[in-house]
Amino acid sequence: MKRYHTLTLKELLAQRVTSVLILLAILLSTMLTAVIGQSIGILSAMRQQQAIAIGGNRHVSFVQMDEEQLTVLENDPRLSFVGSSVVVGSAKLDNTLILGLSEFHEDVRAIYPSISAIKEGRLPEAPMEIALPEDVLGYLGFSGGLGDTISLSLSKALRHGVMTQSYDFTAAFTLVGIAKSNYLNYSAGVVNGIAGPGTAEMLLPKKYFYYNVDVRVTDKRVFQATIDDLVTALNVHELDTTYNVPYLEALGIRYSAGAADAADTSDSGFSLMLAAGILLGALLLLAAGLVIYNILKIAVTRRTAQYGVLRAIGADRSQLCFLVSAQVLLLCAVGIPLGLLLGTLSAKGILTAATGLLSPKIFLARDAAELNRLIVENSGGKVLFLLTSAGITLLFALIAALPAALYAARVTPTVAMAGSKVKIKRRSRKKKKIHNFEAFYARLNLKRSRGRTAITVLSLVMSITVFIALQGAVGLLDTAGDGVTEHYGDYSITNESAGFSPKEYQELRDNTQVEELTAMQFSLYDQGADGYPVGIGFGFPLQPAETFQVLGLNEAYWDKAFSTLPSEILEKLKSGKGCMVRNPLPLVFEGQEIPRTSIQTGDVITVAGQELEVLTTLNGYDTYLSVGNNGFVNGIQVVVNEHLYAALTGKTTYNWLLPDLAEGVDRKGFDDTVEALAGRIPGTLWLSYEDTDRQLAESFQQIQFLAWGLILFIALIGLLNIINTVYTNIHTRVAEIGMQRAIGMSAGSLFKVFLWEGAYYGLFAAGIGSLAGYICTIFVEAANTDTIQLVAIPVIPIAEAAILALGACLLATCIPLRRISKMSIVDSIEAVE
Repeated sequence: MKRYHTLTLKELLAQRVTSVLILLAILLSTMLTAVIGQSIGILSAMRQQQAIAIGGNRHVSFVQMDEEQLTVLENDPRLSFVGSSVVVGSAKLDNTLILGLSEFHEDVRAIYPSISAIKEGRLPEAPMEIALPEDVLGYLGFSGGLGDTISLSLSKALRHGVMTQSYDFTAAFTLVGIAKSNYLNYSAGVVNGIAGPGTAEMLLPKKYFYYNVDVRVTDKRVFQATIDDLVTALNVHELDTTYNVPYLEALGIRYSAGAADAADTSDSGFSLMLAAGILLGALLLLAAGLVIYNILKIAVTRRTAQYGVLRAIGADRSQLCFLVSAQVLLLCAVGIPLGLLLGTLSAKGILTAATGLLSPKIFLARDAAELNRLIVENSGGKVLFLLTSAGITLLFALIAALPAALYAARVTPTVAMAGSKVKIKRRSRKKKKIHNFEAFYARLNLKRSRGRTAITVLSLVMSITVFIALQGAVGLLDTAGDGVTEHYGDYSITNESAGFSPKEYQELRDNTQVEELTAMQFSLYDQGADGYPVGIGFGFPLQPAETFQVLGLNEAYWDKAFSTLPSEILEKLKSGKGCMVRNPLPLVFEGQEIPRTSIQTGDVITVAGQELEVLTTLNGYDTYLSVGNNGFVNGIQVVVNEHLYAALTGKTTYNWLLPDLAEGVDRKGFDDTVEALAGRIPGTLWLSYEDTDRQLAESFQQIQFLAWGLILFIALIGLLNIINTVYTNIHTRVAEIGMQRAIGMSAGSLFKVFLWEGAYYGLFAAGIGSLAGYICTIFVEAANTDTIQLVAIPVIPIAEAAILALGACLLATCIPLRRISKMSIVDSIEAVE
């Protein structure tokens, strides 16, 4: 033998059971870390894609630049991209939405893909050509088609949107493209249209003609220094520099703290998934590391004499250390590639289930369908993340093998070859009657190697802890059946801005497919400088931070939402003989409650010149009223019937329609009816509660599957430890087992000893794991209630965990027991350790 390295493969083949157990641990840990790495890669790609959809493929924009400044930027070598555009003007679509029309001098599809996705026609190529989103055409009431002329009344401001210097004009454009509706920027109140090159120069006076310049910095490490230098050199006003914060954060670029003042930088969904993935990976790697450490330590201990011989014939410590480490490296060479493959194949499904825990909106997606589409689009192999996962798994495996390798290196030839002398320490103990010899003997065996026992129990404790904690966490996430009774219809159709006309309302109500139509009208009035609501008369001023709201409910809504009111009061409200008032919620600032309006039942209030008797009042969030699923806006809510609503507000439109279908109606056909309604009225959103309830149920099933998968992953690694420990106990006590059989112990009694050992592992782990799981349950409940307090003991999950742990330990113990049944008593006694 020329090299000691050839012993590595021989040792792996000689101890096949040990090798298989380590290989399984490496395979499982690599698979899950690959899933985590691939998921992080998918989330990172999704985050960048969505950030570009919101703010464009740019780092920073400089607004109101002249041609000389544009030239300087285009020639700056520190910038990898410089693109310019000119704002032609803006047009108000309604009270909340503005159309911004711009011409772009670069390929707009590469910079702003979300606003340039053409549904029909093409992008503008010549002056006075225009492309508008489909929903904007609806807002404008345009009924023509491609090639027709569309007239727009536009306004162009000079600086920062302040309308002190503005240029108002009307121009006729040729519609050459219809873009897909993009609702991502609705929250900012702006939708974008595209004009052909040269349009701004034809329509705007010279002083109103300026450039907006989008740039990307080449060296991201000096991003902020580069931007600061450009701002100083070009004398750019501080308000003329806008950072694309979502994209910068997605790329991990460090920027000025003040850049995010006006931006929504929330990335809680991505951060939460990343933190959960890292925590999960660390937990699994710890469990796998315990398996590798325990198995190798036992294997090295059994081969102490062999290592002593190697030292005697010339092997040095580094060679013995490498001999042990190389075994892990060979097993990693097999397990890691296979684990990466399995992890990559399962990453998409696991990530889809995991994202079902959270709202799609925090991933910048409109709904679960769009979120799943983004996952599919970005599910290509993320090589860098997979290599990182493989490297981390390899590092943890080597760290776990290090103690055993160092132990082998410290072996001295004389001690190892002479055999170790075991000193037996007997503690003083009282004489007790042994009621069950097998159980007593099993307890003695557990004390032989307390460290091995502790590691085995610890690996199983983690499984039980995770099982109990996830039972509580998954229970909190089970919303599949929640809120079904609160659906006041089979569909929800909302339009916060334009609303639905009485004609649309009546047509839907008269539809033979609709059994009953529930509807709400909503008007929100902000507080003016004098404290009174702007746009409607009210008898007294509002308190700070309060709004004024008027809501109109049709008869069906009154019956469904407020059926618990006394019948005489409900009838008065439905007939318009009074109103219901919800008082503002209490607000606390710096420990002091802010003064708030308080209206009592029986008071008379004046709204729009009409005196209304308050028939009942509401407080808190109970049965809060808002359009769709939007949150309650704090303020005074005056709730009346639909006829009184029209008299007070001057509006007859409805903002929320909830049709309840007749029995046996074809839902697909009604979906087409709702889609047609949404197509006629821009800004309309709708959903089927049947679809959402089904999605919730499916989502919860995915969550349960994911939770059980995690439990089984960790439990399997714990069982590997038990199998290895029992197998090692049998192997190292072959002569002892033969002697026991020779003096009369039956095979059944011997089996019971090892089964008792497995039972003790399960009982100890169940006790410790149940306590740890209960503590985790307290924190899970605290996350739901924001209060750390003792909660009811989860008896059923604890009992399930204990039974499963005990059964798994007994099953894992039975596997190595096959070796005992094949042992010859004579061969066992003559075996040389």
